[in-house]
Amino acid sequence: MAVIATESTHFSNVVKGIYKDNGLNFNFETVIVNDPAGTLVIGQVLGKVTATGKYKRAVETAVDGSKVADAVVAEVKTIAGATDTQVLVLKRGPATLVKPNLTLDATYDNAAKKDAVYASLNALQFQLLDVAV
Repeated sequence: MAVIATESTHFSNVVKGIYKDNGLNFNFETVIVNDPAGTLVIGQVLGKVTATGKYKRAVETAVDGSKVADAVVAEVKTIAGATDTQVLVLKRGPATLVKPNLTLDATYDNAAKKDAVYASLNALQFQLLDVAV
């Protein structure tokens, strides 16, 4: 059977609530991503490279600091080669995210590795839901 349409993940599939702290909303930031060519999807977990301060997909085997989850992509963005690209991310909470709808690199291949990512996101004041609501 032919595929009629495909639909990418919507922001509301990943983020279920963003809360203001003291009337100010500093949850979002535009960050510089330097990552191999490809498309970042909403909910992709990013890590921050310690030496440059730039972001890339969080990979469990990384030794440059980007192993630690530090942001969640808030817009679909295509990256053309390893160039610096501005990307809107959800940088800190308080916010509620749907854990199964986050996009992790394949190197996070067991529960212990995934739990480390979730702990990093919890430290950024993200509440993680185990199921979609």
